[in-house]
Amino acid sequence: MGIKTTTNSNRIKWIKTAITLLITALVWIIPSNVAYLIAQNRNVLLGRYSLGHLTLAFILLPIAAASLYLTWVNEKNEKERKFKVIAITVSILLSLIVVDIAARLITRPKRYVEEKNYFHRPPNTVQTGTARDVPEEAFLYPKTPPGYPDIDYTLTTDKRGFRNTTDLEKYDIVILGDSFAEGSKVTDQDAWPTLLAGKNKQTIYNLGMSAGHPGTYLETLKKFGPELSPKTVICLLYEGNDFRDSNYRKKNTLLDQIESYFKESPIRNALKDFLIRSFGTTITVRPATDPNRPVPNPKPQSAGALSWLPVAVPAGANGNYYTFKIKRLLEHFVTKETFLESQGVKKTFAALRDIENLCTEKHIRLIIAYAPDKPHLLLPLITETVSPEQLRAFMALKQKSLPPADKLIDVLLTRHNVQESAVEDFCRTESIEFLSLTRPLRKATAQGTQTYFTYDQHWTPLGHKIVAETISQHILKPPAP
Repeated sequence: MGIKTTTNSNRIKWIKTAITLLITALVWIIPSNVAYLIAQNRNVLLGRYSLGHLTLAFILLPIAAASLYLTWVNEKNEKERKFKVIAITVSILLSLIVVDIAARLITRPKRYVEEKNYFHRPPNTVQTGTARDVPEEAFLYPKTPPGYPDIDYTLTTDKRGFRNTTDLEKYDIVILGDSFAEGSKVTDQDAWPTLLAGKNKQTIYNLGMSAGHPGTYLETLKKFGPELSPKTVICLLYEGNDFRDSNYRKKNTLLDQIESYFKESPIRNALKDFLIRSFGTTITVRPATDPNRPVPNPKPQSAGALSWLPVAVPAGANGNYYTFKIKRLLEHFVTKETFLESQGVKKTFAALRDIENLCTEKHIRLIIAYAPDKPHLLLPLITETVSPEQLRAFMALKQKSLPPADKLIDVLLTRHNVQESAVEDFCRTESIEFLSLTRPLRKATAQGTQTYFTYDQHWTPLGHKIVAETISQHILKPPAP
């Protein structure tokens, strides 16, 4: 009887061991979708894993070791082994908590100051740095031409924590928006609000804030609009992220607070940087027939999906190069009905109505300036240089249900303007001034002006000049009755 019990116990231990080793091995053996990571501008580690995948693989190693350590115990030392595992685990966790708290106390100040319904940067600060238009360090596109030249920038915040270099009691124009209004990756003097002030000889106050959305635009205007007493409010809408449902998801639950605290952890961020520096590998996607292609490499069909990036506009040796993410292109693949039914769009329109009501009460002129993302701007300009098969393969890295290649182009060209058209219709219905920045930016891009950075979604200083000129001309026109 005792021998049979021992045999069954050993059999169970071997089964547990096999399961533990199999799970650990599978995590290491199965790679991430490298082509998709590259297309989404995400890091590739060890040539085959995403950052989250490799982190999980490393975490599983001590867990698997502890599991095996506890599996192969006998009755005599079972309690002792369990105590050792628990003691080591608790001591490591406590040490990490102490180090994390200490690191938070000595770390640099936060980039943003969160208020109840809006946020801003730390007041009265001057940040300097160099913006480099380069792809992520750990991957390369099939070709990696130089992006826009390096920009040495200065970002100055005023007493309220917004990007302004003047301090007046009242302003003629107030600007709302996200990073496209604040001026990401350009210096103070090259941001379009500053250029606009120079053109129109009007005082301009920039309430734009990176990572904002129409909900925060509304709250920011409520807070600062009355004291600034503007005659005109320009609300810049960026279609790349202003209509997302996630903008309006309440993040005040305990789980959200824990997630936010974890993401801000200096230890987490240091570990993330260490993994990228230590295990990030330069991946150049080439066709499978290329004898010089690196190993491992995405599947041949995936390599074809990326082979046209970055794309030159205008075509030829003198063109400027652009890239964009799959998800941004797929956002232009939806129908107008689907777009209008999303909660993000409905809440954005509600916020714009409230902004219009505030402006109407104070007799303020409101202008909605619409900023296109790169796929919207570029799609009509690249259909003759990028084949339907290449575009379909690119989109198929994320979405499997797609029409045939020859029909896909027609669908994309039909739908790529859906978002802007819907917003323009809304503004017309609500009697709000609407200004599209798409046509002037597209025209300049087609003529050889690099309006957007190659590897980043934002406008270059040249793009800011075009936006400032377009808005300046519009402001000079009397508002429609």
